Amino acid sequence: MKRNVWVLLTAGILSVALLGLVGSAQTQVPSTPGARLGGTLTVGVSQDFKDLDPRIANSLYDSYVVSAVFDRLIAFDKDSLKPVPYVAKSWEVLSDKVTRFHLNEGIKATNGEPITAEDVAFTFNWMADPANASPNASEVGWIEKVVVVNEYTIDVITKDEFAPFAPGFAQESQAIVPKDTVLTMGSDAFNLSPIGSGPYKFSEWRTGDRIILERNEGYWLVKPNLDKIVFRVIPELSVMMLELESGGIDLADNMPAQDVARFRASADVTVQQCPSLDYAHLFFNFDISPSNDLRFRKACYLSVDMDAAIFSIFQETTGTRAYGCVPPTLWANDGDYLQKEVALEEDDAEAKRLFDELKAEGVIPQNYKFNLYCPPDPRRTQLATIVATNIKENGVDVEVQPLAFGPLLDLYYGSDADPTRSTLVAGIIGWTGGSDPHDFIYYLLTSENATVGTANNFAFYKNPEVDRLVKLGDTTLDQAKREGYYVQAQRLAFADHLHIPCYHKFTTNGVSNRVKGFQVDPLQNLYFCDPQHNVWLES
Repeated sequence: MKRNVWVLLTAGILSVALLGLVGSAQTQVPSTPGARLGGTLTVGVSQDFKDLDPRIANSLYDSYVVSAVFDRLIAFDKDSLKPVPYVAKSWEVLSDKVTRFHLNEGIKATNGEPITAEDVAFTFNWMADPANASPNASEVGWIEKVVVVNEYTIDVITKDEFAPFAPGFAQESQAIVPKDTVLTMGSDAFNLSPIGSGPYKFSEWRTGDRIILERNEGYWLVKPNLDKIVFRVIPELSVMMLELESGGIDLADNMPAQDVARFRASADVTVQQCPSLDYAHLFFNFDISPSNDLRFRKACYLSVDMDAAIFSIFQETTGTRAYGCVPPTLWANDGDYLQKEVALEEDDAEAKRLFDELKAEGVIPQNYKFNLYCPPDPRRTQLATIVATNIKENGVDVEVQPLAFGPLLDLYYGSDADPTRSTLVAGIIGWTGGSDPHDFIYYLLTSENATVGTANNFAFYKNPEVDRLVKLGDTTLDQAKREGYYVQAQRLAFADHLHIPCYHKFTTNGVSNRVKGFQVDPLQNLYFCDPQHNVWLES
């Protein structure tokens, strides 16, 4: 991809440090002249849903629903990605450790429960409590506690080791849940039938098929334009493209590279694209042999012509090769160094030599075979198949094992009682972070995120020096110094080849021309009604 093709996000994406959140603008959704009320928007979703409670939802696809059913404390401006008011109408920094948020009044969940400071405090304190084992706990690990000041005011107190830096509250996984409703229903029931204060209310979940939302007629911010939103699960992207072309869906959350040119020429569909904050990779499990042996990881990496693999999948149209975990649109990505000094290019002779050495030493048997797990979507299945084929050619058998997203995450998170995790050698996964390199480096490279049951560092990679450098980056305000720490941490981790970096995807949505007000999102979410959007349908 040539840089002049894209308006890169670097200048607009800002670190969402709480010390930088100062303001008191009222939350407003801009009016849209000619907007039509009514209609059902049908969205094609390329993977199935797993969890709908934002406190535990950890999938991009779940976030489509969560962002429509729940509200967040703050939002991002749709153009600059600067923080803007949402449930919080204003905020002020009281000290290095305390930020005070003032909430909008009159917000209610769809069952009538008022949303107050108690609900906000409950949401974040519940996630931060290790006893609850939220997979999103690390996202609020910098919180010491959230204190209720009065009915519509909270103080967020950060831990000493995280001041002055702390992430913001704009992610769907940090959306606000109504405390009394959750406690009355119980977390399991709430996860299956969520109740929030967002613009649309949950109606029905047909597992493996669709989720249906209806307009929240009492929404506090604005009247949502759409009557209903139907999320249809369509894992086969070729089928999804046919549905988009025929009008069976109005919006496709993914589009294969080979279809982009055709739809760009369509009179009925618009292709919306932007660079995403996404990183797809193959990880190795450091907890077991042989994947904890550097020679095995290098042999697998050396077997693959990753340039050819990524070109065959994306054709320089919907994705680009990755060399590290930080997308090229963010600072601290260090891509040039990692490409020249760390990345391994295909070398079949050396890969065979290393595999033979491991066999001779008894690290792996002569007929060794392992499973390569991946999500079931076509691109990652195609990538896994290419990798497996390349490794087989060098003397080690590999079987590709696509799994539905729910079982896949259960396997990757692992548990002491799960025997499958103990045989997990390698897997393919994607990660979408926020607008700060912390969101990639901290979650994917540090020991704090290599915990059974809640790991985002699925490699279970643990390096004290990487941990030290990342902590310095997380607790330093000076961006130049932070970048230096993060760059050093990445160089150490990727020299250990904990991952084979694969690609950074471009967010590519296919949108029917009758859909108005929709905007492609670098975080890859789909927003239909919030402080920046109120999607409507042309008749």
